[in-house]
Amino acid sequence: MPHRIYFVTETEFADPLQHYSNQEFVLEFEDAAQVLKLWRNPHLGRSSREGAVLSIASKNAVAVENIMQKIMNTPLTATEEERLVNEMKLLRFIGERILPDVLERVNRNELQTIEDILKYIQELLKEIKFEGSVDLQNLAEKLNQLKDIVDIEITDAFGRKKRISRESVMDLLGKILGRYLVKQISVAPLDEVHKRPRGTIRLKETYRSAILSSQTIPPTKVKQEDIMRVKKDRRSLVYLIVDMSQSMRKTVFEGGMSRLDGALLTSLSLYYYFKTLNRRKRKRYDMFKLAVVPIRKNPNVVDTDKDMEQLLLTAEARGKTYMIQSVLAAIEHAKQQHKDKDIDVQFTIVTDGMPNMPSYPFSYSTNKELKKYFDDIDTNTKSDTIECLLQLNGIFTSLKQDRSRNWNVSYFLMGPESLRNKEIYIHTKRMLKGITRPILVDPAQVKNLGEQILKESILYA
Repeated sequence: MPHRIYFVTETEFADPLQHYSNQEFVLEFEDAAQVLKLWRNPHLGRSSREGAVLSIASKNAVAVENIMQKIMNTPLTATEEERLVNEMKLLRFIGERILPDVLERVNRNELQTIEDILKYIQELLKEIKFEGSVDLQNLAEKLNQLKDIVDIEITDAFGRKKRISRESVMDLLGKILGRYLVKQISVAPLDEVHKRPRGTIRLKETYRSAILSSQTIPPTKVKQEDIMRVKKDRRSLVYLIVDMSQSMRKTVFEGGMSRLDGALLTSLSLYYYFKTLNRRKRKRYDMFKLAVVPIRKNPNVVDTDKDMEQLLLTAEARGKTYMIQSVLAAIEHAKQQHKDKDIDVQFTIVTDGMPNMPSYPFSYSTNKELKKYFDDIDTNTKSDTIECLLQLNGIFTSLKQDRSRNWNVSYFLMGPESLRNKEIYIHTKRMLKGITRPILVDPAQVKNLGEQILKESILYA
């Protein structure tokens, strides 16, 4: 009797990397940006408004219980006791009649904002007449109204809904996006031979590959894709230097996420990607460590969960591009915290413009050839920006010549393909000559930025 063949479908055995926790829940990158916005601004989202109403109800019930205890256990004057009884009646009416009505209107989306809820409650209270006087403003302060938000409601790519606490947002987004990267990028052993047109060439493996591709012995020629190189088993410290200037406010999609949102989510996905990667390697030390350095006036190095969460909650796109200061902060951090020469340092810069705030005093030497290039051309680029490009070139050149460790640089420039013909790309490419090449990133494809960063700079550094 012939053997029966059973087909096992993905429906029966779904990919566990695709899901958060033990439930089937998949978020698109654009949806993750909406979750980030809800997290950053708790005034948005219906579930946040529901949470606010429930928070009022909880505090309202506690206030009623406290008044009852005070009346029963504390000596009071007749006037004070009357005032407290009236206040308790009002609180009970709020909890039993007003708040259920408010919650129903929130569910019907009739009350869209926190301000709408507060105004509606105040209007209802004005219509209520009780004996005695109650200070509504003082009462609102006691209840601490509309301050605590309990959860966020999100919908995945298949329409499934899920409520998550605000405390777990970073963990949820990080795991979903980090595991998405794990699926996109082949996590090969660090000593595995890769096909790559740059790096340490392995002649024996390259020769074999050329024989297979040309189908002749000896091979007629060695193609670019035949070249083999090996990845060294070294630890890497990665600094993701993210632009937070005003231009990063531009939306990627109409009514959608901003360039800053895309950069922040990429930072989060890489942060969790390396956590997953380190767990899989099972080394006695982490092979990769990621730190995020925001490009702003007073840059700081973000390398802990707490600091990462604070960055995601408070990051704003404003001001000028203090790239020099951020790169110098990353260099100083790398030198102080990681003195082991076996640790490589990778700087990955993500920006949509050119630096425009020089750093003084400046201790690195500048490139005379690059200075002559800017002196000889007719350009609309401002002098401060040119000075920044000279300083950036001086810093990167110094790092390249440093023999104490490997310093690698990747430079991602966000913009459409037409940017290649503009001064921003031409000047950046000239500034990076002999160091690396600018990698143009289409903002409309920002969801692939994490994958592109890994392929271009980190995994094959």
